[in-house]
Amino acid sequence: MKKMIVGNLKMNMENVSQRDAYCKEMCEVFSGIHTTHTLILCPPVIYTEYFCRAFHNTSFAIGTQDCFWEMYGSYTGNTSPKAIHSLGGTHVILGHSERRTHNHESNEDIVRKTKTAIRSELVPIVCVGFLSHDDEMHSVHEQVGALLAGLSREEMEKVVIAYEPVWAIGSGKTPTSDEIHTMVMYIRSMIVQEHGKDISAGIPILYGGSVTAENIDETCMQSYADGVLVGTTSLSPEKFAAMVRGIS
Repeated sequence: MKKMIVGNLKMNMENVSQRDAYCKEMCEVFSGIHTTHTLILCPPVIYTEYFCRAFHNTSFAIGTQDCFWEMYGSYTGNTSPKAIHSLGGTHVILGHSERRTHNHESNEDIVRKTKTAIRSELVPIVCVGFLSHDDEMHSVHEQVGALLAGLSREEMEKVVIAYEPVWAIGSGKTPTSDEIHTMVMYIRSMIVQEHGKDISAGIPILYGGSVTAENIDETCMQSYADGVLVGTTSLSPEKFAAMVRGIS
């Protein structure tokens, strides 16, 4: 079954030499890999245009790690989703736990960004999960509930949701497939209640947090997740390739 594998490259490329070497190696490693899975790389926004050129005519789509909630205007330091799309970007990660924590982004901020991303023809990958001040189920309920309350039925159909328990990110620990499955089904049940089974079934729900080539198949297949959001591992083309090979 086709899955979505998203590489979040975070802020780990210090210069253009590292950027160029990464893109060259990734293209070489994947030149002999044929896959039906959806592969997406999300580098820092300053590298968007380069990545779009480097991975043109490959199996990779390119996204970014954030965008602003307005397309134009006096918003110094922010990035217009329209500009991302004009460079060739197709996806954008929104509401990642690190932005919720370090940039104090609220559910309302993320809904506004999601709506504008959709208007700009970007696919929003909206992260939800445990925050330290709340229990996990309550956090997910609030975060998904804000999306359902703020987006129309047509907008919701264009969203990807990524469940990422904060305690698992970079820790080497992952929830069991049953635990992931429980949260995936909980999120789907919320969507069913608001928009029905057909809409819910069509929205991809990913898992993110210490995913490896060794556990990716169990993580996706036994938990019924539709793919994964990968952090540190995506910085290694060989490890990323092993993950793609490791998923059924």
